[in-house]
Amino acid sequence: MRTLLPFAAGLLLLAACTATTGSAVQVMSSPVTPVVAGQQGSFDVVDIDQANHVLYAGDADRGIDVFNLSTVPARYVKSIPLPDIPKGLAIAPDLGRLFAATDAGSVAIVDIKPGSPTVNTVIKTVFTGDKTADLIDYSAAAGQTLFASTGVGGMITTIDASTGTVLTHISLGTPLEQPRFNLADGMLYVTSAASDALFKIDPKSGAVRDKTVLGGCSPMGMAINPHLDQALIACGSWVLRWDLRTGQAHTFDQISGGDVVSYDAKADQFLVAAPRDVPHSDVGIFGGSPIDYVSSVTTGSYGNAAAYDETNGVVYTPDIRPGKVGLAGFRPPTGGLDLSGLLPSLIPLGAIAGVLAVFMYIVGRGADPVLRPAPEPRRRRPA
Repeated sequence: MRTLLPFAAGLLLLAACTATTGSAVQVMSSPVTPVVAGQQGSFDVVDIDQANHVLYAGDADRGIDVFNLSTVPARYVKSIPLPDIPKGLAIAPDLGRLFAATDAGSVAIVDIKPGSPTVNTVIKTVFTGDKTADLIDYSAAAGQTLFASTGVGGMITTIDASTGTVLTHISLGTPLEQPRFNLADGMLYVTSAASDALFKIDPKSGAVRDKTVLGGCSPMGMAINPHLDQALIACGSWVLRWDLRTGQAHTFDQISGGDVVSYDAKADQFLVAAPRDVPHSDVGIFGGSPIDYVSSVTTGSYGNAAAYDETNGVVYTPDIRPGKVGLAGFRPPTGGLDLSGLLPSLIPLGAIAGVLAVFMYIVGRGADPVLRPAPEPRRRRPA
């Protein structure tokens, strides 16, 4: 009986695993219209204005593409022309502004406030003081400050986002990737693939407080959960969880070739876009406390960034494939076991397991000498 119990339990577990892994995630397409035959897209960062249900995508061919998120999938609306090719994007919801770093070393400030007479137009251009501008980050908590990395120039330029005034230039002397402000300690963190390092900077004084070598990570994008004081960093061949308070690290090998990392506090999920994970082009999903791997979705779109639509629960990433230039979107797989989805698979195997349980109970009672009924005494024949 004991040897059959694990078998019955195994049937149920097999049903659960089969139902969970057998469900495919549907990838939706939101093309930029009109679709140009044979044209391959060239995108950088995507960001979402959650309150107004609008997604913005940096498009090297058009400027900034605007998508309406009121429907699923998203719908392309228009493109905002820029003075140069856009790179990183950052939204200041409290200011009603969108910031776009450009290849010319400037940051374009776009008015995105609904009802404004200058909505969806560039209202100011701020020069960073370097030849290029790459990834950027905005924080209202840091005094409405924009932090702009100049990429190969190795400098962080801080800008007053409300006035467009340059505040400081912080030179690190090495090519830089993603700057992120950490609300937990008030410090600015920036990755450098060239130096295989994570820099910790005091944004007020510009002083470098710490430089941590990451052991072959070659870090690209990074995002921070300030409540945990933990960062998730996209390395060349893995993803790294880094505790900004203790320096403890944990690596995840489910995703490689990651680029830009984003974090959505409402969903408590990190998105790691991995366009270099050939041939899959995955978007990795991480979350929880401590940060852990949740799942990944193969889009095949080769987008290097991803953003989460909080209203509709959809992840969007750029799609550069000819004929599909625009966005690829999907609803993330749910974590854990969805019993409603497993029910059709569990019913037949559950019935089999039930029959086995009854059979084992009967056999077990008959086989146990303690539970067998005592034999009736033989009657003696009369003499």
